[in-house]
Amino acid sequence: MPFSSLVQQQRNHFASGATVPQPARRDALRRLLGCLEKHERELLDALRGDLGKGEVEAFTSELQMTAAECRYALKHLGSWMRPQRRGVPLLAWPGRARVWREPCGVALILGPWNYPLQLLLTPVVAALAGGNCAILKPSELAPDTAAVVARMLGECFGREELAVMEGGPEVAEALLAEHFDHIFFTGSTGTGRKVAAAAAHHLTPVTLELGGKCPVLVFGGSEAGTERLRARIDVVARRIAWGKFLNAGQTCVAPDHVWVDDRLYESLLEALGRAFREFQGGEYGSIVNRRHFDRLAAFLGDGQIASGGGLDPSRLWMEPTVLRDVSPGTAVMQEEIFGPILPVVSCAGLSAALAAVRAAPDPLAVYVFTEDAAVADRVAAATRSGGVCVNDTVVQIIGMELPFGGVGESGMGRYRGKAGFDTFTRERVVLRRGLSPDPSFRYPPAKLSLAQMKKLPRFLRGG
Repeated sequence: MPFSSLVQQQRNHFASGATVPQPARRDALRRLLGCLEKHERELLDALRGDLGKGEVEAFTSELQMTAAECRYALKHLGSWMRPQRRGVPLLAWPGRARVWREPCGVALILGPWNYPLQLLLTPVVAALAGGNCAILKPSELAPDTAAVVARMLGECFGREELAVMEGGPEVAEALLAEHFDHIFFTGSTGTGRKVAAAAAHHLTPVTLELGGKCPVLVFGGSEAGTERLRARIDVVARRIAWGKFLNAGQTCVAPDHVWVDDRLYESLLEALGRAFREFQGGEYGSIVNRRHFDRLAAFLGDGQIASGGGLDPSRLWMEPTVLRDVSPGTAVMQEEIFGPILPVVSCAGLSAALAAVRAAPDPLAVYVFTEDAAVADRVAAATRSGGVCVNDTVVQIIGMELPFGGVGESGMGRYRGKAGFDTFTRERVVLRRGLSPDPSFRYPPAKLSLAQMKKLPRFLRGG
């Protein structure tokens, strides 16, 4: 199923210059915003059908975040597009230089199933703000949402601007065989490697938003700091549990596992159990499919269940579960969980926990809970990750001023807000100067010997 004609159609549209002017970009963003508002009910129903998401969670984590991205881009687009003045080298004096940000061209955006609206369309916002055309491939594992997105964007955009291609892995493979100007992929690390390999054939730049086992470290530092943390252990537990509860744990930056000071171990286990029980009154999503459900259920045997553990295969429902007495060598501690299971490991000290974190692939996020600023600073300095969040979880990805992305096996590139605009544009230098003056010293033969050249002030030598 070659897509060369569609790619060429978009390439022709881009070459016409229709997408580049600021009014055209604003119009595209407003149309996308209007689509979201018009099809809100259909999208909420689709998200419930695909992932069992309640209305409030679906609206806040999917529709609202995407709409907020649109509004933020509309507010700041003028300043983002404004060329920046730069200095010129002495040889080009008295010239003037500007750095423009120009659109990439035609982009491919491959979306995931866990947030099938937000994580597909927030990159689209950045692509449209950047003045690009794009082809979208939503995940086949969230078919209801994919169908609504295809229908609503088909109403608001011509295929030469935005086109949605539904289907399975074979569609993604066929698209990746085409020549794009940028590829944006959100999904697993394994698939990310395949995307990068396919992009390399055409030397296409890629943004990879991948996964990783995001660790939580709970350490008070001194004895007094430990006691202060113990006094706030319910707050610690609620914030960890909240990050894990979202989307049934199927969030790339969800807390994956916890390393905790052994003096706080029992207190934290009890507090996490209380927190998850308190949350049970809220709407709770389902696991995406039976294969993923069975994989998660197998993890329950890798430790002792401290709280939770309920399963309903008929509904693909899994109760948020805290595991204790987990060995670091078990599958649940080696594989990305991506579900509502939280192993909690007792640790003699922060050094041992940091060694374990450093031995694992770099995650999207590192979380640290402490009342000691020195502990937080040490964790940030001693680890590598896409982001660090102190005394909370997940909230570091929400702000438009905060670039989001991974490092190493958790991804490459950044987006959200200005970072997304920068991802889908390229810097281009424009230097202007007149035809006079035109001093002869720059032209062969050399007017000065090397010894004379070295005696010149550095600013005259160019550095």
